[in-house]
Amino acid sequence: MSVKRYAVGGTDGWLNIKREPSGTVVAIPEYLRVDHERASEGRDHFRPTEGVERGRAFSVKTGNLKAGDPGYRPPAALQFDLRRGVLVFPGGQARAITSARNPIAVGQHPIALPDFPHDAGSAYMSHSPYAKTWFYLGQGHAVPGLDDRYLHPGRVSEGCITVEPADWTWLYRYLILCRSGDGST
Repeated sequence: MSVKRYAVGGTDGWLNIKREPSGTVVAIPEYLRVDHERASEGRDHFRPTEGVERGRAFSVKTGNLKAGDPGYRPPAALQFDLRRGVLVFPGGQARAITSARNPIAVGQHPIALPDFPHDAGSAYMSHSPYAKTWFYLGQGHAVPGLDDRYLHPGRVSEGCITVEPADWTWLYRYLILCRSGDGST
């Protein structure tokens, strides 16, 4: 019988886990919901119930999965005011831009759970420990070069919604707990 838990991330918001049975190490975002199946030899065995690794078997050192509700919220509600360069969200706002030559389409975009640590955010780690956590703006998985618009920290945009790095932590803390209930956003 499985027990509902959630992942506890490291200081950067990511938890390294091992895919079973291959042992390949991947990272999942903090607060990701999982079904804890069993514990053995100092490891917890589980399956994520949401996110890009949903349904796959993994293990992690005991102590990295917690019981309870970390404070999940309803789906994210953001309003991007391109003219003012501001992204408004419940409880605050962040400075943001998009590319003038390749702007993000006007309209509503689902905000997916983080998929993997994005190394391009490393340059902004001094501004936010969560700079490598990006949120895909779409359904399913991003397709690099075709459909890969994200909400992320940075100073240059190629078509994503790019948030001022100094404002990222506050926005990240809001988004990371937002859930629609569909397992991906």
